[in-house]
Amino acid sequence: MPTFPLSSEFEAECFPASDFIPGTIYHIVRNSSGGANLTPIARFFCWRPTFIEGFNSYWRVDCYIRDHLLSPEPEWAGQALASGLLDKGYCAEPLWVSWHKSSELGGKAYGNVFEND
Repeated sequence: MPTFPLSSEFEAECFPASDFIPGTIYHIVRNSSGGANLTPIARFFCWRPTFIEGFNSYWRVDCYIRDHLLSPEPEWAGQALASGLLDKGYCAEPLWVSWHKSSELGGKAYGNVFEND
């Protein structure tokens, strides 16, 4: 799982494949012994749309920023992510990036999800 920095406080981790790259953006707090606390603040998907009528063939990045105290501004995260993906060569121009805010609305366990249940 390659990682790349977005800034001194944020890094992205992704799973590169040919035409689809899922990943996570983390907020990082480093400690004096060389470790770090990583808080996931966004999920992203980089992909190549197959239906491109009226458009040039392009890459698309959808970045979903969590509604969290440590999350950056969505626009900044989307732009930093796009720059990082381009710099690392995981995708190429032309590229469309969109950023979204998201929050978990609820959830339900099916089966024995939690260890102490």
